[in-house]
Amino acid sequence: MRGNIGGSIEDNIKTSYDKVLIKRLLKYLKPYILYVIISFVMLLFIAATELAMPAITKIVVDDYITANNSLIEFDDTKSQQQFIAKYKNIKFEIFENHLIFPHKKINVISEMDLNLLKNSGKLHTKMVILENSSEVLNLLPNVIILNKNNIAFSSQKLTELKKNGKLSDVQLRKIQSRNIRKIRFLGFIVLGIVLIQVVFYFLQIYTINFASQHAMYDLRKELFAHISRMPLSFFDKNPVGRLVTRITNDVRTLDEMFSNGLIQLIQEFVVLGGIIVMMLILDWKLALVTFSTLPLMIILFTVFMKRSRKIYREVRKKVAKINAALSEDISGVKIIQLFNQINRKMNQFAEINREYYEKSLSQLRLFAFFRPLINSLRRVALALLLWFGGGQIFDNMITLGVFIAFMSYLDRFFEPINRLSEKFNILQSAMSGVERIFDLFDKKPENFQIQKIENKTLKGEIEFKNVWLAYNDEYVLRDISFKIRAGENVALVGHTGSGKTSIINLIAGLYSFQKGEILVDGTEISEYSLYDLRNNIGIVQQDVFLFSGNIKQNIVLNNAEISAAKLQQIAEYVNVHKFINGLPQKFDEPVMERGSTFSVGQRQLIAFARVLAYNPAIFVLDEATSNIDTETEILIQDALQKLMENRTSIVIAHRLSTIQHVDRIIVLHKGKIVEVGNHQELLQKNGIYHDLYKLQYT
Repeated sequence: MRGNIGGSIEDNIKTSYDKVLIKRLLKYLKPYILYVIISFVMLLFIAATELAMPAITKIVVDDYITANNSLIEFDDTKSQQQFIAKYKNIKFEIFENHLIFPHKKINVISEMDLNLLKNSGKLHTKMVILENSSEVLNLLPNVIILNKNNIAFSSQKLTELKKNGKLSDVQLRKIQSRNIRKIRFLGFIVLGIVLIQVVFYFLQIYTINFASQHAMYDLRKELFAHISRMPLSFFDKNPVGRLVTRITNDVRTLDEMFSNGLIQLIQEFVVLGGIIVMMLILDWKLALVTFSTLPLMIILFTVFMKRSRKIYREVRKKVAKINAALSEDISGVKIIQLFNQINRKMNQFAEINREYYEKSLSQLRLFAFFRPLINSLRRVALALLLWFGGGQIFDNMITLGVFIAFMSYLDRFFEPINRLSEKFNILQSAMSGVERIFDLFDKKPENFQIQKIENKTLKGEIEFKNVWLAYNDEYVLRDISFKIRAGENVALVGHTGSGKTSIINLIAGLYSFQKGEILVDGTEISEYSLYDLRNNIGIVQQDVFLFSGNIKQNIVLNNAEISAAKLQQIAEYVNVHKFINGLPQKFDEPVMERGSTFSVGQRQLIAFARVLAYNPAIFVLDEATSNIDTETEILIQDALQKLMENRTSIVIAHRLSTIQHVDRIIVLHKGKIVEVGNHQELLQKNGIYHDLYKLQYT
């Protein structure tokens, strides 16, 4: 129980190693890893379907719409096989004694072989493959029979026949019937891919959000439990609004990262990698020309990442500062209005809001700078593709289908890059939040659950041995030593700041002391779990805190063992039953935030009932009768006498009339014990207690 625990969670955050942070974060996804794997597999399927679309377009254009094949006739199979073996780099289609290959590959054939083929009339260019049927044979002259199912005909002559009116549209469709069927078949494949994409997208979105929501649910629950176990010194240094930001806004950014950032980021990289591979396969020279803008793009992206991370950290800090200010000002709005501080608070908030506004503008400026540059590089890449690819088409180096596929892939290539910047924004925001969340997790909480002492019920004997306590390096308790016997009633008095409340805080384990020993029932206080220790201590403070809900919930605090009959008995015992039974819904009467609709005395009587419901071994009254009317004070004094009966009781009070009946009075002054005795003994000493008494009654 020695030492200081706490510190602001905004100050000096040094956690910057992303891999460590991500590793710690991924443990929350581990129970739902199956859903993450399913989502990832769906993303791979989606990426594959995205890559398939331009490839299918290329096939439709090159093989069926603008067929541009070359055909070589051979007199025998042997010479055909020798030619195939000689030009292994060309992918031939074999039709008996004929070879079909893409016209762009004609440059691979040696000039000597080309001249021989041309001179012998064995080479035919710009040929289209058609169905071998009597109808087609009757409509077209001079066809080349490939086999019983296929024929070849010049696409140029086919166009001339149509222009000359020798072929009607109906006849042309009959001639191209096989190609039309294949185009329709590929169209149905595209439609099937689209429908499959819908299913994949649904499964991907559902599974990743299912995993993300459950992981964030677990994280929020664990984070709230961790904050609930932090010592009071931690809350002294961290505003409530800042902690609320950790549990709400920062966890929300992580949820967005999991559901809309991290997995999709992987998909974008998979799509980018797939596009690069597909473009290299289609034509590596054209791909390299198109990728010439990549180095500059990588440089821009690196600069953007570094700058955006720094800015996002600052933005998250300003958001936390705004939330902290709002929480404090809204909670204290009554004081703000009573003391006419509205304008001053408005100006303070305007300054905080301006800081957030300026950081947000810095973020927007960075994004506004990055996106246009990426779009400009996209247009440069398109210009290079048009310049180089157009020339390649005229030189028969690439086909129109390849060019169209490249255009499509180029569009898809820059779409992920634009989305990567957006996803990276999400990642940076999440990483900025996760740094603060795990910095908060790294703050050591108090021990509530470890059971060091088996006996959970205490007798109530308390002993301080030379105890020293400091807040922020300034000692408020100095060499405090006293012993309270089990069942004894003791009062602590002294001027404001003398250390009365600090003693209570130490008994309840709310703060850590630096020197000395505190014993409860003869055992060092650190040997008890805080759960057991505080389960045996009942405290009624001057400012009673009531939770939103109803009166019953505020008394029993979710203890199912307290029956309705026992609850009524407790209320009667502490004189709060008349007030409660006079309410429209009695024990079910709603309680507003902090019990604002009840008077001070009514809240204190409810607090007495709360203490009695748990029947603690040690009862503490912290200046709880200083601001109430006479009638209520009579009820409270009666309840107080009952609560102090047969249990160790410690009363802190400035009104000395409330403590004259106690067994002993300990007088504190500037953090030290200066007098000890009962009321009469202390009056006879003519010391500090005598002076306090004279101030109140003369």
